[in-house]
Amino acid sequence: MADFISFEEVSADLASPIIDGNGARDYYRLGYYRCASEAASALQKLKGENRSAMPILFLYRQYVESALKDALHLSNAFDLEQVDKKFGHDLAGLWKEAKRVLGNFVDKDFLESIDAPIAEFDKVDRRADAFRYAVDRDGQRHFPKQGSVILHELMKQMEEVETVLELAISEIRVAERQLDADIAEAVAKDRF
Repeated sequence: MADFISFEEVSADLASPIIDGNGARDYYRLGYYRCASEAASALQKLKGENRSAMPILFLYRQYVESALKDALHLSNAFDLEQVDKKFGHDLAGLWKEAKRVLGNFVDKDFLESIDAPIAEFDKVDRRADAFRYAVDRDGQRHFPKQGSVILHELMKQMEEVETVLELAISEIRVAERQLDADIAEAVAKDRF
């Protein structure tokens, strides 16, 4: 039986890339979002064999958490180690801090437009384990009773979340490039 993960050169038509390291955070973050969206669309159309919303919810929640951590890191509010230590999987705390920081880059009303879906993920999966495991660490159910996911509403709201967070991340990068240009210009003028 052949290995399914290879770190040797493999024909592009036979494999998908494994990309990691500095600069790969966008690849991961957007990969979670896109896989969740594609899986949600397939589930909504009853295409394929998956009938579970849990992996979709997990991937969307992971996207939100990653995007908030990336935004805080890119804004220089925290480095990645600090943001992980301070917030862990706490979406409410991450969102509160990210909203404060991102308000320097995009309109605060724009940010408030995604308060509800982030709060819903936090309320339903506060510890980031309910969408991954059938029972909690004590062997108990995560939810008081069976629930359902309204897929078209989830997809619509997550599209808005992705739009807002990716625009904010983009605006952070624009501001960083402008700051770098301003510094380079100031250094060029200062001949000392």
